[in-house]
Amino acid sequence: MFGLCKRPTDTNKLWLLNLHIGRGTNSEMPTDLAGAYVAAFVAATDHEAAARAVVAHLAMRGYEFLDISDHKIHQLDPQRWTSYVAESWPEFVSHFPTQGQVISGLADGKIFFGPFAGYEQREA
Repeated sequence: MFGLCKRPTDTNKLWLLNLHIGRGTNSEMPTDLAGAYVAAFVAATDHEAAARAVVAHLAMRGYEFLDISDHKIHQLDPQRWTSYVAESWPEFVSHFPTQGQVISGLADGKIFFGPFAGYEQREA
């Protein structure tokens, strides 16, 4: 009523979703690939908002969302981003944004991806 019971604004957290995606209608994926597995990193207020945001982002780029491959949505500590990348992706460190870029992207709802691991269509 007088601002005394105001809820603090929710702040974004960093979420990791390991995704299985299909080619869809996009032209980014090489034509011999049917789909890919990719780690998606999303700044969102909660895990459900992160899932909605990344699925919408993929659809906008023409990809087809198929599944969360490990059936989990993981919360990461953005203050430990540098350590996370060094431990989890040592051969791809230059692919990822810096810890400062990740932290500054939290407020904007930043979405970015790890390397794509594509696969070809199975022959019947």
